Amino acid sequence: MGAYDDLVEEAVFFVKQIHKEYCAGKEIAYVVILSGLGDYRVAVNPDEMHNDQAVIDAIHQYYAETDDQRVIDGYKMGIFTLIRVAGNIRTLDSILNILFYQLEKEQEGNASFILDTEEIVQKLNSMISERYDTYKNESPRFEGWFSRMQTYALEKHSLVLQGKPEQSS
Repeated sequence: MGAYDDLVEEAVFFVKQIHKEYCAGKEIAYVVILSGLGDYRVAVNPDEMHNDQAVIDAIHQYYAETDDQRVIDGYKMGIFTLIRVAGNIRTLDSILNILFYQLEKEQEGNASFILDTEEIVQKLNSMISERYDTYKNESPRFEGWFSRMQTYALEKHSLVLQGKPEQSS
C-alpha cells in the first residue's frame, strides 16, 4: 500500500467518526473533515496541505461499504456549510477543488454515488456574486486565478461559475 492509500484509510476512520456525529444531529459535522479542521487534517506530514481528495475518496469508500444515504446528505451539507463560511479565497479554492474532484470521479466512473451538483453550483454562484469584491480586495491575483477556474470548470465539467457581478447603475 502506498502513502496515498494510507491517507485514504486514515480518512475513512475520520469519516466514520464524523458520520456518527452527523447522524446524532450535528448537521455541520462533515465540514470539519472537508476542511481538515483540528485532528481531522488528512496529510502525510504536518507541513502538508489538507488532502481533500483523500477525504472524498474516503467518503465514497464509506458510502460503498454502508450504502447509507446520510453519507451523501452529510457530505452535501458539509459543502453547503463551506460555501456559507467561505470568507476568503483559500476556502473558495477548497470548495472548487472538492467540486472538481467529485465531478472527475463521476466522469471516470470511480464514484460510489453521483452528487446533485446543480444546487451546490447555484449556492456557490450566489456566494461568489455576493463576495466577489471581498475576494478581489483580498488579492490582486484573484481575478486572473478565478478566470482560470471558470475556464477549467466550463471546459472540463460544463459548469458555469458566476463571473464578476454586473455593476448596477
